[in-house]
Amino acid sequence: MAQPAPLTPRLVFVPNLRSDRGMGHLNRCLKAAASFSGSVYYGADPELTDGRPVFEAPLVEALAAQAGVVLLRAWPAGLRVPTVVADLQATPQAAYRFLRERCDRLVGWDEGGPVRDRFPYLVDSLPHDARPAPNVRLPGLLGLKISAVPPEFLRPIRSVLAVFGGADPAGLTLRFLKFVDALRAQGRWPYELTVVRGPLSRFIAPPGTRVLDAPSDLPGLMGTFDLVVTSWGLTALESLASGTPVVILNPTAYHERLTRAARLPSFGVGRPRPFAFWEAVDQAPAAARRAFAELLRAPLAAGTYFAADTGSDGRCPVCHTGGHRVLARTEHKSYHRCAACGMEYLSTHRLPEKQYSEAYFFEDYQKQYGKTYLDDFDHIQDLGRQRLAFLDRVFGTRPGRRILDAGCAYGPFLAAAAEAGHRPFGLDVAEPAVDHVRGLGFPAVKASFPEFKWSEGFPGEHLPDVLSLWYVIEHFPDLDAVLRRANTLLPVGGVLAFSTPNARGVTRLFRPEKFWRESPDDHFSLWSPRNTRAVLRRFGFEVRAFRITGQHPERFPGAESGGWKLAVVAALGRWLGWGDTFEVYARKTKELS
Repeated sequence: MAQPAPLTPRLVFVPNLRSDRGMGHLNRCLKAAASFSGSVYYGADPELTDGRPVFEAPLVEALAAQAGVVLLRAWPAGLRVPTVVADLQATPQAAYRFLRERCDRLVGWDEGGPVRDRFPYLVDSLPHDARPAPNVRLPGLLGLKISAVPPEFLRPIRSVLAVFGGADPAGLTLRFLKFVDALRAQGRWPYELTVVRGPLSRFIAPPGTRVLDAPSDLPGLMGTFDLVVTSWGLTALESLASGTPVVILNPTAYHERLTRAARLPSFGVGRPRPFAFWEAVDQAPAAARRAFAELLRAPLAAGTYFAADTGSDGRCPVCHTGGHRVLARTEHKSYHRCAACGMEYLSTHRLPEKQYSEAYFFEDYQKQYGKTYLDDFDHIQDLGRQRLAFLDRVFGTRPGRRILDAGCAYGPFLAAAAEAGHRPFGLDVAEPAVDHVRGLGFPAVKASFPEFKWSEGFPGEHLPDVLSLWYVIEHFPDLDAVLRRANTLLPVGGVLAFSTPNARGVTRLFRPEKFWRESPDDHFSLWSPRNTRAVLRRFGFEVRAFRITGQHPERFPGAESGGWKLAVVAALGRWLGWGDTFEVYARKTKELS
């Protein structure tokens, strides 16, 4: 019997259990669960199966017991697990919602359906042409046993193995046997043929056909034949890894598209085509050499990709809704646009939480800017003078404002505020920075902004008139908590001012791949003048002014060398707000309930 499911599984694989879809998804989920100490969900929920028949319980239990894997037989009400891996081939909308509501992070494995662009994380282990591209390609998750000696694939073909999966729901084995009988009748079949009957196959082979029933080591067996006839899937890759070329007979046009993406020879969809078969046999050695070389080049080690549960949950940091379309992916990151509030945001996978230690302001800062934060102090202080002057233009000159600078670092903006006659207060999570600010003579508190309480940090002081977050707001994974805290810290009429990278700047607009690739791992929200007004309005703020900064017209394609193109782009950038950073100046208009 399979082991009973734990009360709180941390990793659950959800395979396609429909008996008309073959056993490949179930078998590889059992193998992956055994490798990553996960569970496999065996439930006939209509959202997951479309109401179709599923594999019978005794078979699934026997396979799970053989693999030593825990089966989750039902999904208890209220059970929420850290990670769910969906191996459903083409996940229906209902199944996607079912799973997303039951986990913190949802991973799609070789997903090819209509919600592929909704999965926060995508892992492809099979070669196919589905779009958008995945976060990672990990052929190692297939567990292929690569031949130790690179095969030549040039041996003459004498023996052929035909295998069409554990269930063969499309009946391809019998169709191929009839095809072979027709060729034999014409004296055109010179090979010894063996067919595999999987544990759920029901076909009866013609007399004289050599049949192997559910062999225990099919990958090893394939290496003893000269050619394997199969449909697209793991079996084809196992054959290539063992050193045996393949030709493909597919059950559907979908499988045929995947076969073409893998550049393997095929000879029919549903029914074999004689001329195409001999052409595929001729092409098989060259295709096998190419495919084997690609398997060797690909990263085979999957590591602990599924087992790791560090990262975010793919939900919007403003309104906490999920299931939003992915704009771009990198290995550890996905970028979404929230359909509910318009915020663009980052979800991460296998990325630890960023630590804003002393190294962040020295070693890390120097790597990016060529100097440490303290070396850059005077320049940042001068930027602070410009921000204060702009604030006076927007809200009127008023000396003596109480200004709380959240994320104050080593205090250059506090110094500029004091110089202008204001009363600055500092807040930061880095203790060395707070100690430095206190050494400059400014009151400062070490605390995380969402949990910070003014009355405890600065007892006896009136609420601040201005709250500033210069290049800080994008670092918070929970913007809802941050903007609610901003509302409680300010009186009605108080000013919220912040700067942040511009998601509508020249780099994002004209070099999006560079923008996504180089965007820092801890920038969880991507602001632009387009989405800022509506987001801040939700939290009781009215935007009074934007200040576009970070003008880099030389980043426009074709303008790198200067000249008239650079001048034109610079003018357009100033007019259209293409700066790569911008500042927001907003007034609190109401208290939140």
